[in-house]
Amino acid sequence: MRVLKIMLIAVFGVVGLFGVAHTVAQDASPVADDAGEPERVTYVEHAINVTSTDLGDPGVSAGDLIVWGPDPLFDADNAVDTGAVTQGSCQVLNTDGDAHCIETIVFPDGSTLAIQGVQTGDRPSTTTIVGGSGRYLHASGTLVVQSTPDGLLWTKTLEIWT
Repeated sequence: MRVLKIMLIAVFGVVGLFGVAHTVAQDASPVADDAGEPERVTYVEHAINVTSTDLGDPGVSAGDLIVWGPDPLFDADNAVDTGAVTQGSCQVLNTDGDAHCIETIVFPDGSTLAIQGVQTGDRPSTTTIVGGSGRYLHASGTLVVQSTPDGLLWTKTLEIWT
């Protein structure tokens, strides 16, 4: 009987902890605005920490790896460093430079957005926000990216649903 009591206390204790953790996570979720509209924001990434490794055929080809970050994100006017940074990696898919990318944006308060998808080599691309943390807990949405011809600046327009 004593073993059964201990087991029941343990089970109810664990269930109670999960309930508390679930409540705390819900409380950390941002509240949608009254109109139910996504948050829209544009940043300009300064691509200063980039490493490209030619793993496929010589030149841009399937298998090449690009790793970047942390790179600073400036405001839409490219005038003020927002304190947010981006970092990630892309696996090149073809000679056009299309690549499957995984990216994380980290904000000054520690909140994050996780992004993934295929970015095209030389034209605007739309990738998917697959989640987040902190004020972006349960986030979804899109990221549209476009680089300058030299690849040093990347305009990133986010549409974030929370």
